[in-house]
Amino acid sequence: MKKKLSENLTDLQKKMVLVMGLLCLTMPLGLHAQDADVGFPLQPAPEVRLTGVLEAVKTPQVSAFPLLSVLIDGQPWLLHVSQVEPVIPAYPAQEELQRVSGLGLRLLADDPVLSALQTPEMHNRPIVLEGWLRVEEGVLQVSAVRAAEPAKANP
Repeated sequence: MKKKLSENLTDLQKKMVLVMGLLCLTMPLGLHAQDADVGFPLQPAPEVRLTGVLEAVKTPQVSAFPLLSVLIDGQPWLLHVSQVEPVIPAYPAQEELQRVSGLGLRLLADDPVLSALQTPEMHNRPIVLEGWLRVEEGVLQVSAVRAAEPAKANP
């Protein structure tokens, strides 16, 4: 009887060791995923909407928000920013624009958007630019451009 009890205990111990081993193998994976979630918080997308007036200049100017020096297809322009909106509210768009270097931003876009930016209808009047701001690279990847809606008068 003592031998049988000893064999049963040994089988039980083996099963416990096996279960504990499996738990130990899965535990680091679970902790790793949790650490990754906690250690690397999600950053809001740097998508912005800028309202301002685009003005042609002969030579590049020093850039300081709200007057941004921009290059469009290699040509210098000034963008007089009047409104900054993050497309995702958590993104600190205005603070990021204030970090733009004194050299300004390069505006990059697909050909249709680039052509629209260069039409006379978009110059010296309020326009809205939407795109992805990459301050460290000095780039605004413009995805859309349109004339700004006229301001509504308060009754």
